[in-house]
Amino acid sequence: MSINRQLRLARNIREHEAVSLDLFEVTEEAIPTPADGQFLVRTEALGTSPAQRAYLMGSDSRFHPPLKIGEVMRGRGVGRIISSRHEDYREGEVVACSTGWQYYSLQDGDQTRSPVKTLQKIHHPQSPLYLHLGTLGASAFAAYFGLLDIGRPKAGETVVVSAAAGGVGSLVAQIARIKGCRVIGIAGGDEKCAWVRDVVGVDDVVDYKQDNLDQQLADLCPGGIDVYFDNVGGVILDTALKNIGLRGRAVICGLISTEYENTPPPGPRHYYNLIYKRARMEGFFVWDYFEQFAAAEAELTTWYKKGDLISNEKVYHGLEAAPEALQSLFSGIASGIKVIDLDR
Repeated sequence: MSINRQLRLARNIREHEAVSLDLFEVTEEAIPTPADGQFLVRTEALGTSPAQRAYLMGSDSRFHPPLKIGEVMRGRGVGRIISSRHEDYREGEVVACSTGWQYYSLQDGDQTRSPVKTLQKIHHPQSPLYLHLGTLGASAFAAYFGLLDIGRPKAGETVVVSAAAGGVGSLVAQIARIKGCRVIGIAGGDEKCAWVRDVVGVDDVVDYKQDNLDQQLADLCPGGIDVYFDNVGGVILDTALKNIGLRGRAVICGLISTEYENTPPPGPRHYYNLIYKRARMEGFFVWDYFEQFAAAEAELTTWYKKGDLISNEKVYHGLEAAPEALQSLFSGIASGIKVIDLDR
């Protein structure tokens, strides 16, 4: 490819509107040339994150400044360095970084200018490279550090995971299993619940769309939940807090069920169990662990090569499929980690 194909924001998204290609303009321009201290990355795959919807809204959110009309859509990708004028980044090396929704991006390698470090050199690239956005990438790091550093599960304890059919949740469930825990996944619908049970390998699964979640958790966790890993917020978080065990830990990773509501929902009613059960609820930000990414990548790769950690990427193909892949996080139409392979 001799041109740089991009998706640029054409208009802001409306409330409750699905993310679609209609929001973007497909543009083409010359492939940029690195200046001193820069390097050029050819993107091989793009990842997805619920936070990306906030970029499209045209107003500031809790963390994310809005994308301006005409800007290249922000997003994390993985790719190879094809030209470099930076002494620490060589041609042929693989990096995961903020590429944006485009085939080529310039990176300057200077992370001192940003409050959050995100440019990650991949020391042991696996094929396909999109694994470094999912099973061995940012999704896995959120699962790894959130569960192991914040949740601190012990062998034999019961770990309950919401959105267990999602990218982070399915990895949390697998890591908890690797650590010798009893794992209960929460998912919605027969197909997803079957996938969580048969592919992810949980011990039990609860369908929040059909089952009485409170009663199911009470029956499955008669001694209470030891570690609850939350990806959704809202009613499911509240129900888990109602069933938290003595000295239980609730790990707050995401709140996709309520994050984009104009009127914030009421807070959890059962927070009093944090007192009665001497429990703890703590949120975390995965990029705070950036300096530990290499060590996590090494352990995750070992598990992956041994077959203990199963990759579960749902792959979309081509740049124009990126909006559909992002929307799938909110519509719940597919299980696993959503990535976009930039077929050429």
